[in-house]
Amino acid sequence: MFLRVLFAILFVLLFTNCDFISPKNSSPQNLAVLDTVIDYTTVDVYPLLHECNNCDSNEKQNLCFENELIKKLESSMNKHNFKVFKPFKETIYADLLVDNFGNISLIKLQSTNKLKKEIPTFDSIFKNSIDYLPTLIQPSIKRGIPVRTKFKLPVVINVSE
Repeated sequence: MFLRVLFAILFVLLFTNCDFISPKNSSPQNLAVLDTVIDYTTVDVYPLLHECNNCDSNEKQNLCFENELIKKLESSMNKHNFKVFKPFKETIYADLLVDNFGNISLIKLQSTNKLKKEIPTFDSIFKNSIDYLPTLIQPSIKRGIPVRTKFKLPVVINVSE
């Protein structure tokens, strides 16, 4: 008789809903655990230059940041007179890092052999232009925390005689 009661209790325990034992998945504790999965490929807020402070959406802010960064680099690079024997147009890529304090630095410049041959000082001049960019008023933000962000910037070089 005792054995039958024990099996009955075990049977009931095995096939009862677990909601009686543990809280439902929608509890605040479980939502906090589920919320710890972080997408490292996106940020909540893009870096912010002073000129972009009044943008009303994240997309506009990102577009403004990219356009203003290009303008500043172009202005800095146009101060130099590059002399070449033959006009050319090249596209290179610059990997930039915006640290969590808003400083921009050059990680890598993927230059071409033609550019290195025609303008051997281009890499150092470009790096110098990056070093003189103003500090951002805000770095990228992820979940309220300033984070580092990496950008790949295409740089079109169009040199005429």
